[in-house]
Amino acid sequence: MELSKIVDPTLLTISAEHVAALRPYLAMFGGALIGIVFACFSLTNRKWLMAGLSIITCLVTGYYSVINMGMAKQVLFSGMMVSDGYSHFFNVLFAFIAALTIFSSFRYLDRENLHYPEYYILLLFSALGMMLLTSALDLIVLFIALEIMSLSVYVLVGFRRADRRSNEASMKYFILGAAASAILLYGSALLYGATGSLNIADIMKMATNTDHGIPMIYTIGSWLVAVGFLFKVASVPFHTWMPDVYEGAPTPITGFMTTGVKAASFATFIRILMSTGFGSEAAGLAGTQVETILWVIAVLTMFIGNVIALTQTQLKRMLAYSSIAHTGYLIVGLLAAPHTDLGYAPVVLYLVTYSIMNLGAFAILTILSGKSDTRLNLSDLSGLSQKHPWIAFALAVFFFSMAGIPPTAGFAAKYYLLYSAVQAKFIWLVVLAVLCSAISVYYYLRVLVQMYMRDPVGSENEGMTPAWSAFVVAMTVALTLQVGLLPSKMVDLSKRVVETLKQ
Repeated sequence: MELSKIVDPTLLTISAEHVAALRPYLAMFGGALIGIVFACFSLTNRKWLMAGLSIITCLVTGYYSVINMGMAKQVLFSGMMVSDGYSHFFNVLFAFIAALTIFSSFRYLDRENLHYPEYYILLLFSALGMMLLTSALDLIVLFIALEIMSLSVYVLVGFRRADRRSNEASMKYFILGAAASAILLYGSALLYGATGSLNIADIMKMATNTDHGIPMIYTIGSWLVAVGFLFKVASVPFHTWMPDVYEGAPTPITGFMTTGVKAASFATFIRILMSTGFGSEAAGLAGTQVETILWVIAVLTMFIGNVIALTQTQLKRMLAYSSIAHTGYLIVGLLAAPHTDLGYAPVVLYLVTYSIMNLGAFAILTILSGKSDTRLNLSDLSGLSQKHPWIAFALAVFFFSMAGIPPTAGFAAKYYLLYSAVQAKFIWLVVLAVLCSAISVYYYLRVLVQMYMRDPVGSENEGMTPAWSAFVVAMTVALTLQVGLLPSKMVDLSKRVVETLKQ
């Protein structure tokens, strides 16, 4: 039998426009494959070659993504994924996160005797999974992209193979992450059973067009998919894995997780909510009851994250609970979006600023972490301003930004997000968010007190700051202050990016 009688030939045709739309993904995938080839040979200065290749891959991916942001929307592979301004905006962010993580990691890997080519390859594959995740229009593509991202991160978390804490963190993350993926996959199967489609937009249309109302199997499937995403972003009550995993992972990978994985998960969640009409009366995941549940989840996530962070003296665990609290703020933005003209733009802005300041903070922790990440307690920062004044200043900028203190990017993003919630009439939710934010000021400022008001611990000269790490810190400090002082350009860009979702 002829192939044309089995498969529609038009589905096998890829136009020049489609190839252009796929260039960022092909660049990232091609760089990872070339890295695999290089890893097979014992080359001179292989670590420099792998690091350079990975950075070039991220730069090329970012370049093509910037070009594609101005292109018309392209639906690819029979509606399974999309190339639009929204996906390419986040492609730039993921390439940026991966590149800065590579810069931060280079001397860290030397110090820990972990300079293996697999590290860079896994980073590129994880970034590719993030890119595919935000472009997915089909539940199967979404699940595959999620696993590409997650499996790579599972291995990276346990990359310190001789460290029991790293092994424990990797195993814990793998087991709980696999359970969350199974829940998401089962929810997807129920949605397919209820609607007969795996396309995210079609699922909603088919469910609302039925003469018998929304089937129970559809509602259960929707909630299971939502639970899968709530686990990935570590919202309460699915947050317990995060502190242990963050503490055990290599410090650069902790920074990569808290920025890239969170941004990819929220960006995908936004696309799903936009496709399913979240906030409308017909939506399966909308209505007063669902909003009430998410309202409670947001409050508990903000409150529990900030309160437990108060008790932490280990810096990575403190930032893990801080990350949980920031997830609560982002859920506030998700709740407000359908009820205001600002839409999801405040959430997008918050994701970008959160990524910038956390990358900088973890770059500094990477510099200070010591052998096997043993010098990351609060007391280890005593007198840092006397030993490394510029590093202490940079860390202060990042913690001010996380606390939402002007004139930093964190203040601009949090103000914009809470302003949208006020417009949406979630007044009590905003009041509670402000109170939780006030709690966070205490444990952020506690770090500053330790750096500036305590006597130094250890030697005055503890080695030079690696140039690559210094570059990351300088760039993120500049961006944090620039967005804080002149937020209008980033606000406008966030609005334009979200508008592409409606096209």
